[in-house]
Amino acid sequence: MLKKIWVAGLITLTTFQSFGQDIQTTIKTQALDMARALIRNDFNAFSKYIHPAILEMAGGREKLKNDMDSANSAMKQFGVQFKKILIGNPGGVISYQNQLQCVVPENTDMLTPMGEINLETSLIAISADQGKNWYFIDTNVYRVDKLKKVLPGLSPGLVIPAQKQPEITPNR
Repeated sequence: MLKKIWVAGLITLTTFQSFGQDIQTTIKTQALDMARALIRNDFNAFSKYIHPAILEMAGGREKLKNDMDSANSAMKQFGVQFKKILIGNPGGVISYQNQLQCVVPENTDMLTPMGEINLETSLIAISADQGKNWYFIDTNVYRVDKLKKVLPGLSPGLVIPAQKQPEITPNR
């Protein structure tokens, strides 16, 4: 009897770990897709990862698209470009108020005429459909205190690292 309970527990644990790994892979894959869309300035691909509350806070889809186009034009005008965006491994997934949530590390390198800028930030990942599709919110763009007002369903269990200062490596 004890052996049957142990085997059943092992199967349950293995299934849970496999499910967790699948979710972690989905989160990272979709975050990478979002990052590639941002680098390409592909608003249509990028926008599917924007949480509806963030779209509303930004003034709607068209306003956000115009703002992103303006930011991209300014970057080109001043010789700034993305070098790379690295997505780290997602943290533990929390189930809270019928959503799955976690924090994902992000590292962005940008080239400027004066040198390279490295930003270490965090993304908040939220899924309302049991982990099939994820929205990502950059805590460098949207501050956590403001996010809690716009997204009252954020889990208090999310551990969001403090904002880091950008590292600048001057050209030589």
